[in-house]
Amino acid sequence: MLTDPILIGITGNIGSGKSLFCNLLREHGYTVISADEIAQQQLNDPDSVRQITKRWGKEVLRGGKPDRKKIAGIVFNRKAELDFLNSIVHPKTLGALQSITDNSTEKYLFFEVPLLFEAGMQHCFDYIVLVHANRDKRLTRLLKSGRETPADIQARMNAQIDDLGKIPLCDLVIDNNGSTGALKKQCLDFIQRLGGIKHKSKLSFSS
Repeated sequence: MLTDPILIGITGNIGSGKSLFCNLLREHGYTVISADEIAQQQLNDPDSVRQITKRWGKEVLRGGKPDRKKIAGIVFNRKAELDFLNSIVHPKTLGALQSITDNSTEKYLFFEVPLLFEAGMQHCFDYIVLVHANRDKRLTRLLKSGRETPADIQARMNAQIDDLGKIPLCDLVIDNNGSTGALKKQCLDFIQRLGGIKHKSKLSFSS
């Protein structure tokens, strides 16, 4: 009989270091599901491709697959277009997450969900971890990567709920304003406390 895993959501605003934290969990042998990767898989689905090219043209494809950067440029700050995209991707993504959960034999199943609260998914987990870093620290990290302009980074930050609104809703806050070594220690401390996390009444992803 399949076990009923304890579901742990890992979230954090852009540049917070949540992906690094998730990679540390993976290094310790835990399974971490990336909601963004699952969403990309659903976006690549032939039916999804058909719908988005019908609306936006084949210019949004690169190598026959949806180009996330081009699509982001279309939907950012355009609610109607974002709602259209979400209507295609979200139900499929939530269904895939539920399928992973239903078929898991893990005791603990971790999910990296950048927009966990923005998507209203806070009631789908037994435990929620927020990886937090100050805005200036996050901005410095993102500028160092050189992948986006300062204006693009600021716009993405402004589109997310501020951590002050998320902290009261989380079970644990990981402070990532310091070194990687400090983050590793907090990850180890968290792992050592996993045994104290219990199942709670929650909604399914696809409810």
